[in-house]
Amino acid sequence: MTTAEKRQQATGRTPDHDALLCALVLAPDAFSRNRFFELYEQPDVRRLRRRAARVRGILRQLTSGAEVTGELELADGRRLLRYRLVELGLSRTAALSPLEAAALRFSLARARRSAVDPGDRAIVETALARLSERTGATLPLPTDGPLTTDQA
Repeated sequence: MTTAEKRQQATGRTPDHDALLCALVLAPDAFSRNRFFELYEQPDVRRLRRRAARVRGILRQLTSGAEVTGELELADGRRLLRYRLVELGLSRTAALSPLEAAALRFSLARARRSAVDPGDRAIVETALARLSERTGATLPLPTDGPLTTDQA
């Protein structure tokens, strides 16, 4: 048994994956490699970190001038998002889980300082509450302004 497995078994606190995904989208610096090393050893969490990075990349592109050209709900519940970066002549399509889509819209609204959709807020807050229950970690959501890592 590895040291990480022993620590995880001793604490009994494995984070909920949806909650961790949401936290990594909203405040990626809150789970540093040095402090949460055992999370970085697990293959499923590595995939989760890649998913969060993909959502943050889409957010970065949408806040820097990309225009959404379409959004569609697929039969399996995922959201198909199409957008284009006019200055690069690039179009991109991404299929997002309902949580990824809610976290993206939540973050986008915060970045643009606009009202957050109550449905998206409920999805994000529910996921983050599970993170708090399982790990004891908290990630406060401000009522105004963009979410930054110094608020986490």
